[in-house]
Amino acid sequence: MSSVASSRADQRPSRALRRAAAAEGRVVRRGPAQAPPELVSRRLRSRTWRAANSWWLAIPALGLPWLAFLYMGLRGRRPQWVLAALGYLVAMGGAATGLGLGLGLATGHELLFLVLGSLLGAGTWGLGLVHSIMANSTWLRIKAAFTGEPALEAPTTPAVPPAPADPVSGLQEALREVVRTANRHGGRLPDGAVPAVREVEDVLRPLLAHVARRGAEVEELHNLEAIVTEYLPGALEHYLDLPPDYAETHRLPSGLTPAEELVNQLRLLVDGSRDLQRAVHDHDAQKLSVQGRFLDAKFRRSDLDL
Repeated sequence: MSSVASSRADQRPSRALRRAAAAEGRVVRRGPAQAPPELVSRRLRSRTWRAANSWWLAIPALGLPWLAFLYMGLRGRRPQWVLAALGYLVAMGGAATGLGLGLGLATGHELLFLVLGSLLGAGTWGLGLVHSIMANSTWLRIKAAFTGEPALEAPTTPAVPPAPADPVSGLQEALREVVRTANRHGGRLPDGAVPAVREVEDVLRPLLAHVARRGAEVEELHNLEAIVTEYLPGALEHYLDLPPDYAETHRLPSGLTPAEELVNQLRLLVDGSRDLQRAVHDHDAQKLSVQGRFLDAKFRRSDLDL
């Protein structure tokens, strides 16, 4: 009875929980909330936790399997365990009746009733104990999912979906991170590398701001993403992975050292960034020119003559 009372107390919302729920515009639902999956897994892996929550096996061991399954069925909301509890209760009642008749009759059949009552009682006890041991793993999985705190229901007002992430903002942050990386490892990078990275930033930073104002087109976004998230950080990362002596003295098949190769690649990215900037502005100017030709054709004097 104390265990049932404690389980009810676990499901009763505390004052602090009700106040927190009211402050958030939420309501408290009776019944245990579901524990996070990682907590459930950690509980089931713990031998100490499994042993501490298998105490109920003592109840069928004492000859009361109906009480054990009634508790588990109500606590875990398993109707089949409640039905099993009723079956064990009827069987134990039949065994008690048989023993009572055997002890109370004087017709010569008392031995038969004693044997039948004993067999029914022993069989019910053994079956209930085996059934309890088999059901313990399922009960532990159910018990592991309980948090012991009442669940908080979501507010009745519909939740506002989060705004989609702005890809240009992500590219702006990625460009700042590349510049921070170059500044942080300036002592490892060859002469001319950090200035080249900053020169790329000087070109792409206003270009990204311009694209963010008017909206990026697919091809523009693809080219900007390739430079900011792949080509520029990739060149720095590949170089910084090399030992300093190797990067400065070893000759590649091209005849250049890795340090010279890095500076060449960064200069190519500077030129590529400027070409991309020019292409974006040319595209905007072309759209303006197209609109000018349209307006010229639409509002020529001959079209306005009555």
